Amino acid sequence: MPWHISERGGGAEVQANFLAQELGRRGYDVSYICQTTTKAKIDTVHQVNNIKVYFLKPSGRFPWLDQNKYLVPIKTIKPDYILQRLSSNVTYVLGKYSSKNACKFIWFCTDDSSPFKNFHLRKFTNFYSVKNLGVFKYYLFLCRARIMDFYRNSGMTNVDFCFSQNDFQKEKLKAHFNLESYRMISAHPKPNDSLSSQEKFNKKTILWCANLGEHKRPELFVQLAEALEDRWMECIMVGGHADRARVNTLFKNKPKNLKTTGQLEFEESLLHFDSATILVNTSISEGFSNTYIQAWLRGVPVIVFGADPSMVIEKESLGYNVKNIDEAIRKIDYLFSNFTAYSEMSTHVKTYADNNHSIKIMTDNFINSINKK
Repeated sequence: MPWHISERGGGAEVQANFLAQELGRRGYDVSYICQTTTKAKIDTVHQVNNIKVYFLKPSGRFPWLDQNKYLVPIKTIKPDYILQRLSSNVTYVLGKYSSKNACKFIWFCTDDSSPFKNFHLRKFTNFYSVKNLGVFKYYLFLCRARIMDFYRNSGMTNVDFCFSQNDFQKEKLKAHFNLESYRMISAHPKPNDSLSSQEKFNKKTILWCANLGEHKRPELFVQLAEALEDRWMECIMVGGHADRARVNTLFKNKPKNLKTTGQLEFEESLLHFDSATILVNTSISEGFSNTYIQAWLRGVPVIVFGADPSMVIEKESLGYNVKNIDEAIRKIDYLFSNFTAYSEMSTHVKTYADNNHSIKIMTDNFINSINKK
């Protein structure tokens, strides 16, 4: 992985760590290779609970120049399986090593953009233009994206096992890479303590948790909070962004009922899930958001603006998929004014998460899938 969740990262790092730790707990010899921004940790190995973490020097703007650094610990470890939960140029290094050694390469699709061969190019052109970068930088980094895709796609030809998070990813992986994929179940540990449905209902707290990037559409939640400003409801946004100008613009006229926390450590962010009444997600799409599982395990229904992977929220009655702010307000009003309806949905989402997204179920599914081949 690029990072370990103890230092930085997002949903991919969270899930990679959960699976690694559980495999280690079950007796597998698990090593986790990643970069570090802490100079003293570069080229060191740390025991982190059930796994060994190998820390490497971080790459610069052109990551393929030092991508072979991952081979140094790999050659020492001599793994039977290599797992990668991301799309990057390092896929080339891992695929090449596995093809020449007694090693199976397992790749996880983490995003609805990942099944496409032009993953890095799409990502670049979606966020940048000649206007905001200038001609020289634009074409330099355009070339960078193409090179990243070249290395990534070359490595994908050596994938032995592939996992996808939803039906869309499964279909596109087959179309673009001719790869059949197993369904990867995401999971989170069950919380030790959780408020009762009555306590959550009484709080009337609406939570949003993500980074503040364009893909997550945080402005929709700000607009929702503004529309609810005169009601007895608290809206909380957890998340940050490196672009301070973007953050300042987003919260320039912040409604009085909206509380913002900035970027929080993973464990600290969970405290907000513990006390939330509902979770709102405004992303354009999600592979399978960690926040959904974090919410459901605590009996918190979700309201999403379109990001319903494989239509699971609609099919399993885990919340509501809405088209606009007015519809979201109607659903919020219904749940916040009807304790019986809220309590039933709260109990249902918790039962669903317990039965489908536990660490045990996730790990059993992973092991059973790779043993089928």
